[in-house]
Amino acid sequence: MIATEPLMLVLRFFHIVAGALWVGSAFLFSGFIGPSAAEVGPSAGPLLTTLVKKRKLPTVIVSLSGTAVLAGWFLWFRNMDLYGGLGDWLGTTFGLVLTIGGVLATIAFVIGLMGISPNVKKLVDLGGQIAAGGGTPTAEQGSEMARTQKALETASKVDLVLLVLAISAMATARYW
Repeated sequence: MIATEPLMLVLRFFHIVAGALWVGSAFLFSGFIGPSAAEVGPSAGPLLTTLVKKRKLPTVIVSLSGTAVLAGWFLWFRNMDLYGGLGDWLGTTFGLVLTIGGVLATIAFVIGLMGISPNVKKLVDLGGQIAAGGGTPTAEQGSEMARTQKALETASKVDLVLLVLAISAMATARYW
């Protein structure tokens, strides 16, 4: 049986564990850490600096998301091959719903890679520059901070919605 092949078990393990950690991280940051950091302002700087610079959290989350997406697409291609090709695979509701989930997760990965991770790093760097300059931002730094925070908030919310839709599709694909 295909589901018990060692490669499929390993891929499924990495897909599910990395995906669960990715979605949990997105929920935690989008729902709690990001809004809390924005609310407390500059006093959140040391914690965020430690998370981003020392613990490399954006890199860890990007690695988890990349692992989940890559393992998921390997599983998808293996299943597609078993169904006899793309047309036959997408002709089943199971294959179609898994495909939709995979596409949504891939878009979320790209948003995290291109919109969330760089903006988190940018905010921490900007906060460090403001702190080094005496703690009061210049007008330019203030507007850059606000612009980056808004872009990060938007990307984080879109990312989380896409992830919830993706895991909902994947978790229910067999039942459509």
